[in-house]
Amino acid sequence: MKNIKLVFHFFLILFIVSCSNDIDSVLDENKEENQEIIEDEESVDDEVIDEEEIEEEDSEDNVAITEEDFFNYVYKGETVNIDNWTGQKVENTLSITASGSDGNSINLLFNTFGDQGKISSYSTTDFDFPSSENFAYFTSNFFTFELVNIDEVNKKVEVQFSGKLYEDEYDIESASHEVEGSFIASYVETEPSIANLGAYAQIDGESWYETGSFQTGGFVSGSDITLHQLSDNEHLISITINHEETEEGTFIFNADSSVNSVALSRYDVIAHEFVSYESSGTLVITAKEVGPQLTLLKGKFSLTGIDNTDSTTTDVTDGTFSIVYANY
Repeated sequence: MKNIKLVFHFFLILFIVSCSNDIDSVLDENKEENQEIIEDEESVDDEVIDEEEIEEEDSEDNVAITEEDFFNYVYKGETVNIDNWTGQKVENTLSITASGSDGNSINLLFNTFGDQGKISSYSTTDFDFPSSENFAYFTSNFFTFELVNIDEVNKKVEVQFSGKLYEDEYDIESASHEVEGSFIASYVETEPSIANLGAYAQIDGESWYETGSFQTGGFVSGSDITLHQLSDNEHLISITINHEETEEGTFIFNADSSVNSVALSRYDVIAHEFVSYESSGTLVITAKEVGPQLTLLKGKFSLTGIDNTDSTTTDVTDGTFSIVYANY
C-alpha cells in the first residue's frame, strides 16, 4: 500500500489545496486510474491550531499554568526538561503542545472521549532532529494513551502516554523513537468557524468517534469521491458519493453499489492492510452545501458488514457525519 497522508478533522478544515497523482486507494474497490488524494499537506487541524495559538498568546482569556500543572516527558530514555506547554480545546478535541529548553517538543491531539489522534515529536531548533508520529492506522494498537481525567469546569486535562513514534507514520518498519510522559495541563477553549465537523457511529453497540480522515477521488469532473473516516481503533468507515450527482435524499446500498454508499473495513495488524467487509444498508444525505472550493456534506447511515475472512457480521447503527471536502 502506498503512503497516504491523513487530513485530520479534529477542528476545522479551512483550506485544502494540493493533491497527488496516481496513488492507490486504501481499499481495493476504490482503485481507479483517475483517483487522486489529498496528501503532503500539513494537517489542517495543525494549521488552525497554530493560528489560534498565535491569537491566544495575546489574549486576556489565556489560561495560565497553575501550581497543579506539570509536564513529564521522556524521549528515547532521556528526560526532557519541559519548560513551556500550552493547551487548546475546540468542541470535543484537545491539542497539547510542550517544548523543552533544547527545542525537543511533542504535540498530542485527542478527544474528550479518550481517543488518540496524531501524536508528534519534533524540534523547534534542530533541523536534523527526526520528526516522528504515532502509527497512522489502528493507533491504539501501537501506542498507549490514557485520558486520566478532564475537568471542563476548571479547564484542566490529565493524560498518560507511552509507545513508539515512527519517522514514517505509514511504515511500521521505519525508524522509531520511544517516548513516554504524563501531564496535567490547563487549556483555553476556542470556537470553530464550522461547528460539529466529524463522524460518529455505534459499531456493535460501542461508540465510535472519528479522529481523522482522508479523501480519495473526486478531483476529475464526474468522478466519484470517497470520504474515509478513521478512529483510533481498527475500523474505517468510507462514504462514497458523486460531487456532481449526489443530492439530498435516501439511498439503499449493498456490496455491489459503487456510489451513494457506505463501506466498513478493519485494519489487519498482521498483514498491515485494510480488510473490506461486504456492506449493505442505508445512507441519508440531509444537507449538501457547495462553496467555491469546499463542500459541506451532512447525513446519517446504518449498515451491516460481513467479514469475508471469517463470515462474522458487524452492525453499524446511529451513524452521523458532517464532512468538508475539496471540490474538484
